[in-house]
Amino acid sequence: MFKIFTIAIREYWAMVATKAFLISIVMMPVLMFGGIFAMKTLTRVGGIQERKILVYDGTGRLFGRLSLEATSQNAVAEAMQEESHSNDGIRKPGGLEQNEKYVLEKVQADLLTNELRLEISEKIESGDYYAFVEIPADIITRKPDITQVQKTGDVARAIPAIEFRSQSSALATARQWFQIKITNAIRDIRLKDLEIDPLKVTQASQPVLVRGLGLFELDQEGNVKESREEDNVLTAIFMPFGVMMLMFMVIFLAAQPALESVLEEKSQKIAEVLLGSANPFQLMIGKLLGVVGGSLTVFSVYISGIVYFASSQNYEIPFQILPWFIVFQVLGVFFFAAMFMAVGASVNQLKEAQSMLLPIWMLMMSPMMVWFIIIRDPNGSIATGMSLFPPATPTALMLRMATGQTIPIWQPLVGLILMVISTLLVVHIASRIFRVGILWQGKTPSVRELVRWAFSNQ
Repeated sequence: MFKIFTIAIREYWAMVATKAFLISIVMMPVLMFGGIFAMKTLTRVGGIQERKILVYDGTGRLFGRLSLEATSQNAVAEAMQEESHSNDGIRKPGGLEQNEKYVLEKVQADLLTNELRLEISEKIESGDYYAFVEIPADIITRKPDITQVQKTGDVARAIPAIEFRSQSSALATARQWFQIKITNAIRDIRLKDLEIDPLKVTQASQPVLVRGLGLFELDQEGNVKESREEDNVLTAIFMPFGVMMLMFMVIFLAAQPALESVLEEKSQKIAEVLLGSANPFQLMIGKLLGVVGGSLTVFSVYISGIVYFASSQNYEIPFQILPWFIVFQVLGVFFFAAMFMAVGASVNQLKEAQSMLLPIWMLMMSPMMVWFIIIRDPNGSIATGMSLFPPATPTALMLRMATGQTIPIWQPLVGLILMVISTLLVVHIASRIFRVGILWQGKTPSVRELVRWAFSNQ
């Protein structure tokens, strides 16, 4: 045990007392979540984008309404831009981003020809205008072509449509804005043509708010506690996602250095010296304990930053899952670090390890492929199945628990038991591969040879 702990302490300091470790701790969250904050920051820095748009109104009845809507849109965009640049520099939550204002110009032509369309397209390419909107003359009275649907099955082609042309039409915010505003304008015109008051229709069709609330609970005094509101969809999505990514980052930042450490010691013949003082099993277990200690250090750094950020933004952190997180983190690090070390002992160069690591990566990232399905239905069959699949158990269970829904207690307990058994089995198999591979030189072993190392004494 003295040898194991000596190796563990040495491995721990070799992992955490390096510039690379500090840089990776900082860079990993930046790589995972930096894009979200960068987009918001760049959006504010970029200011409001003015979009000059040409509109051909074949009906003669829509351009005036669209011009008024654009004026209103521009006023809202400027007001929200001023709010986002308040003195504290923090954008008030709950608002929609309005970063475009629209300057509409009417195409002065009785008939729209292809030559005119080409001329307008050239102006858009040169940057004089952003887009061109073509409103057919019969858009108000045209009905869906049922015959076309029956013949081709293409519903989209049969519905009356307005054409929006730009160099980025598919992702253009302006296209979505036109779709909403023109739909509302045509609806009001159709109602007036039918001698129906659009205002009364709007009042009658006023939507009813369905508030998302939690269940009633008892407080510490035994009184019924008011349920909390859960209307913040982004919090409901990204809180579990953040917990899942935290688990992934901690396991990754621990397992990857374990691979590199073994590979370095093997290539530089250091392993042969170490094996003169300890047997392969002691060496591997000591390294694993050091890696687990390093992962707990990573977790401590991240959780401190998360608590500080959450308290400053008045976010609620599910501290009740913290003990489960630590237990499954330790097991997850043991599980995957043992695999990484076995791979590192079996190869001679890092590039040789990449193909062997691919299946392990797939196992590690499997919950991330279905994370949205899991948070939508934390007690569904997919979520339950992933929780009881040992390679995915740590990440999947933490993802489910972070949703705030009640998870049957037997599932974390069974997942814990399966994870412990699987971890012991993986560590045992990895230690047998490590025992042979750490002194293996020459070509990279095949899968058959790895199986033979794992299940035989040869």
